[in-house]
Amino acid sequence: MSEVRAFLMAALPNVRMAFCLAGLLLSAPFAGPARAQAPVPDTTRGDSTRVQWKRVLPPLTVTAGRLPTAPANAPTRITVIDSTALARTGAASVASVLEQRAGLFVRRYGETGLATPALRGSDASQTALLLDGQPITDPQLGHLDLSLLPTVLLRSVSVMHGPASPIHGSDALGGAIHLHALRPRSSLQVRGSVHAGAFGERGGSVLVGGPVTDRTSVLAAADLQTTDGDFPYVDEARFPPETVKRRNADRTQRSAFSTVRSRQGEHRLRLSGWVTHSERGLPPSSSTAPAQERQWDTQLRLWGRDRMPLGDGSLTVRGMTQYTRLRYANPQQGLDQTGRTWIQSLESTLRTPLTDHWTTAVGGTGSLARANHPKLDGRAHQEHLSVFAEGTGTYGRLRLYPALRTDAYWMPESRTRLPVTPRLGLNWQPVAAWPSLRLKAHVARAFRVPTFNDRYWQPGGNPDLRPERSWGGDVSLRLDRPHGHIEVTAFAQRRRDQIVWQPTGNGVWSPRNVDRVRALGLEAAGEWAWTLPAETTLKTGATYTFTDARNRTDPTSSSYNEPLRYVPRTEIKAHSTVSWGPAALTLNARYTGRRYVTSDGRQFLDPYLIAGTRLQLSHPVGGVQTSLSLDIDNVLSTDYESVGGRPMPPRHARIQVTLAP
Repeated sequence: MSEVRAFLMAALPNVRMAFCLAGLLLSAPFAGPARAQAPVPDTTRGDSTRVQWKRVLPPLTVTAGRLPTAPANAPTRITVIDSTALARTGAASVASVLEQRAGLFVRRYGETGLATPALRGSDASQTALLLDGQPITDPQLGHLDLSLLPTVLLRSVSVMHGPASPIHGSDALGGAIHLHALRPRSSLQVRGSVHAGAFGERGGSVLVGGPVTDRTSVLAAADLQTTDGDFPYVDEARFPPETVKRRNADRTQRSAFSTVRSRQGEHRLRLSGWVTHSERGLPPSSSTAPAQERQWDTQLRLWGRDRMPLGDGSLTVRGMTQYTRLRYANPQQGLDQTGRTWIQSLESTLRTPLTDHWTTAVGGTGSLARANHPKLDGRAHQEHLSVFAEGTGTYGRLRLYPALRTDAYWMPESRTRLPVTPRLGLNWQPVAAWPSLRLKAHVARAFRVPTFNDRYWQPGGNPDLRPERSWGGDVSLRLDRPHGHIEVTAFAQRRRDQIVWQPTGNGVWSPRNVDRVRALGLEAAGEWAWTLPAETTLKTGATYTFTDARNRTDPTSSSYNEPLRYVPRTEIKAHSTVSWGPAALTLNARYTGRRYVTSDGRQFLDPYLIAGTRLQLSHPVGGVQTSLSLDIDNVLSTDYESVGGRPMPPRHARIQVTLAP
C-alpha cells in the first residue's frame, strides 16, 4: 500500500500539468465563443471526405485479438491512428507518427539514427511489432528500427497497451504495435508527391492502383527519402561551448510496395511485397571526434492471406517470409561486417460462433528463424510452434475475453522452452441507463525469448538463457460521447528473469537472467471533434502517461528501487486540427519528462517540450486535386536529446506538394 500511495502522490501533480498543456494547445486554434453543431465523425470509423483524395482507404477494422473488436468494446486500451490522422501528422516514418500521437516513448538515437519504442516501462525488445498480423521483429537484434518504416505505405497504425503474448506470442510484454498496409481498391487510385526541407531533406512518393478484372485489384507504391542531416547544435563538450554542424548524419532510403487482392469463388486472397533499402552515416556522440561509420539496411517481406467460409465461421491461412541484411563499416577500426536473418512463418485460424453468447478463434502457428553474422555462432537458428484459443462472450452489458496460448521453441544446445500465457479480460457497462460508460479490466502473462545475439554472440553468448516472464494487468474507465471519448487507465506489471549483459571478469560481457522489474502507471487519452460555424471543424486529442518502472533485483545494489534507464516518468502529447474550406491547420505538442541515464538514478537528461505545426491547402487545378503543405518542426527550437549525446534538430521547415487526379 505504501508503494501505491507514493506512486499516486507522484502522479497527481503531473496529471494537473497534462490538463494544462492539453488545454493550452487545444484551445489555440479557435479563440472565441462558438456553439457546437452536429458532430464530426470519429476518425477511428473512417476518413473525412475532405481528405479522401489523399489517402482513399477502406474503413478501419480494429482488433484486440483475432476477433474483430472496436476500441470501446475491447478489454484493454487501444490507440488507433487512422489514415486521416496519418495524413494530418505529415510524418514520414512510423517512428515520427508514434512520437506525435501514441502513448509511448520513442527512443531516438539522433534524427537519422535508430528509433525504437518503449511501452509501459518496457524496452524495444519487449514490444511486439506486427505487419498485417505477422510479426516482423528481427530475431537477431530483438527489435526493428521504426524509422525504416515509411507511412506512405500504410493505411493505419494501432497500439495495444499491456501484455499481449496470449495473442501474439513472444516480445509482447509491454504491448503490441500493429501496422496495416495499404489495400487495393475497386476504383482507380493515382497519387504523387514531392517534398523538400531544411538540412538537405528531399524526396517523393508515387502510388498507382485499381482493378485489373472485376475480381482482382492491384496497387503499387514507391517512396524515396534523403537528407544531409547537417543541422547545427551546441557542443557542450567544447570549452567554451560552440555551435557546430552535425557530420556524417546523411541518410537515403528507398522503399517499394505492391499488393494484389482477388476473389476466387469463396476464397478472399491477398498477396503483398515490401522492400526497403537504406544507407546512412552513423555520427558519434556529440562530444567525440567525427567518425566515418556507415550502415546499410535491406529488408524484404513477402506475405499472403487466404480467407474462406467454413461452416458458420471462417478459416484464415496466412504466411510471411522476411529477409533482412545489415552491413556495418568502420574504416577507423578496419571493420566491415554483414549480418543476415531469415524468417518463415505460417498461421491458420478458425473463427466460429459456438453459441448465441460465444465466438471463438482457435489455431496454430509455426515459424523458422535463422541468422548469419561473423560474430554469431553457426548454430543461430530456432524452430517454433504454437497453439492458441481465444473467445468473446457477450452476456448483456458484460463482455468476456479469455485467451490461452502455448508456444514451443527448439534451439540448438538449449532446453526446449514451453511458455504458457493465459489472459482474461472484460468490458462492462456498469450503468444500464448510460451505455456509453465502460469499465475495462485485463490481466495476462507475457514472455520474451532471448535473441540470437543473446544466445550465440561470440564471445559471451549464453545458450542457456531462460525467456523473460511477466504478469501484468490494467483497469480502464472509458466514456464515449457524441463529440468524442476519454479513457483513463491504471496499470501494473512485474517482470522477472530480465536479460542483462554483465562483465564476466575476463574482459568479456555475457547475458544473464538477473533483473526483476516492477512497473506502475497511469494513462489518460481522449479525442474530440466538433462542427463550428462558418463550415469550420475542430478535432483535438491528448494523451498522458505516467510510468514508475523500477529495478527490484538486488536490495544490496545501488540500482535497487531506482528508475529504469531511459524510461520517462511523464509524457504528455496533444494535437489539434482546424479545417475551414480548403485549409487545415494542425498543431502538435509533446512534453517528455526526465530520463535517467545511469542505473543508480544519479544522472539524467532534462525534460523537453517540442511543438510543431502543419498548414495544408488543397484545391483542384485543371481537374487534378492539388495539395500544398508547410510543416514547421520544433517551432520553439528546443535544444534536446532523446538519448544522451545524440542531439536532435532545431527549428526547421519542410514543404510538400501532392497531386491526385
